[in-house]
Amino acid sequence: MSGNGPPGPSSGSADPTAGGLDRRREGRGNDKAPETPRAEPPVVPIEPPKPGKLGKVDRFPSKLSKKQKKALKDAHRPLDSWERYRALTDVLDEAIDLVDLADHKARFALVIMAALNVVLFFVAVRTDLVKDIPRVFQPFVGVYVLIYALVALYFFLQAIESLRPRKSQPQVSPIAQTGFDEFPLGIRFYEDILRRDVEDYKRAWKEVRVGQLNAELAVQAHALAGINRAKYAALRRLYSGLKMMTLLAVGLVGLAALASVVGTARKVAKASARGAKILGTAERIDNVGVKEPSGIAFYPPTGHFFVVGDEGAIAELDDKGHPLKTTKIEAQIEDVTVHTPSGALILVSESRSELVLFDPASGQEKKRWPIDLASVLGMGIIEHNQGFEGVAFRPEEGQPGGGVFYLTHQRSPSLVVALKFDPMGPAKRLTGEDVVSRWPLTYEDLTAITWAEPLGRLLVIADEKDRLLVIRPEDGAVESEIPIPGRQQEGIALDPSGGIWIADDLDKCLLHIKDALPGLQAQLHASPETEELGGATSAGSDEEQPSAPGKAKKNKKKKEDLLSP
Repeated sequence: MSGNGPPGPSSGSADPTAGGLDRRREGRGNDKAPETPRAEPPVVPIEPPKPGKLGKVDRFPSKLSKKQKKALKDAHRPLDSWERYRALTDVLDEAIDLVDLADHKARFALVIMAALNVVLFFVAVRTDLVKDIPRVFQPFVGVYVLIYALVALYFFLQAIESLRPRKSQPQVSPIAQTGFDEFPLGIRFYEDILRRDVEDYKRAWKEVRVGQLNAELAVQAHALAGINRAKYAALRRLYSGLKMMTLLAVGLVGLAALASVVGTARKVAKASARGAKILGTAERIDNVGVKEPSGIAFYPPTGHFFVVGDEGAIAELDDKGHPLKTTKIEAQIEDVTVHTPSGALILVSESRSELVLFDPASGQEKKRWPIDLASVLGMGIIEHNQGFEGVAFRPEEGQPGGGVFYLTHQRSPSLVVALKFDPMGPAKRLTGEDVVSRWPLTYEDLTAITWAEPLGRLLVIADEKDRLLVIRPEDGAVESEIPIPGRQQEGIALDPSGGIWIADDLDKCLLHIKDALPGLQAQLHASPETEELGGATSAGSDEEQPSAPGKAKKNKKKKEDLLSP
């Protein structure tokens, strides 16, 4: 049973009279008609107070403990002297940390600036890049570099401004306004300390009051705030300038890259046109079956070509220079020639100092001939990383194997060595006893050699000067030197139609000069005047033919025209 009042004890009442009255009231109530229930208003939920001391203080201020009352009082009271001292030292420590952080950021910015300037310095000293920039744009590039230099100088000074020692003048109020108890005595800062002698300084510390010490801490914190404001203003300018310098540097590097691309294209075009006045225009052939062609030979039995690559491959090409088949071989094979009596290929390995017999039909190596370098060269080895780079075969009756092999030693010494041995015989070590002749040359980088039957001469490439040397086989005399196209010529061959094929290792291609033989013959069999134009060292002429000074000057001019691209 429910009542209208507050809940009391449970069903059993202690007063029987009261219980009877309650039952009588209930009986009378049951005789009435039931009332219509009234609509109750919506109940608004009561939010519980937020946890925490403040909520409890607002609701029940009289129920706080002593500890809570003390905390409430401390939250609103002023700091005492020692609390101010600790707070001021915290402020001072934070200001000093900000000074150190600003210095660290300034030093880091200087490191980035130095890296940018070093990169741009090495770009600027590349005079070849400057030359490759079109002349129309060179003045603008000069102004651009000048602007960059001025910007770099200005922001370098900003870095110094951020790092330099500063002295901020403290804003100290007169003693009449603050009173003696709050006036800083100057016992913390080194300049103030040194204004006193030792005894006076000791006396000041004995007489100082906490308020004076706090006042001096406040002055120092205020002074450091001014220093930090100046430092961070300079630091903001420094990093803004660093962004500007980075953008300018990217522009300069982009210009250098563009100049490099333009310069490389010019060099390739210039290299391709070299010697065109004598030999004719070269045709470039890419995708020749090897990545880095280092040697080439014409194969008479099939009319094809064989090309070797430094990476360790030999490719057979058709008469147009298109690859037919590629076979994997060892790396560092530098040149190839054909032993015409047997139809075998002879390869030269620079790293192992060996000659290799290769069967083109089966694609297999058959035998090797190790080379005794010191004995074959006839002298001690000066540079151990230099070796034989070119090999050629000249048919000659009566010689072992039906002819003579020629090897070119690249440099230190630059030498052409003639050897006689039979490739069909047993393999052996090649020594000085197998040498027919040695021809030291004054040229460097002798990278390839071939036998030109129509000329009766050896053709040797001197890669350092981009020259083709025409050498007489009887005594090794250089009869002529001719400019040839290419950037790093490492192989040469002559086809039956009189065309010259050059293997260019750097450009990874072959260069084909059609009908180059007539130009070679004209250069070789010209009059003494034209021989001088070609740079010939005529050893077959018994008499010297003097020329007038005017004719010599004219001949020199013609020689320069012929030797230039």
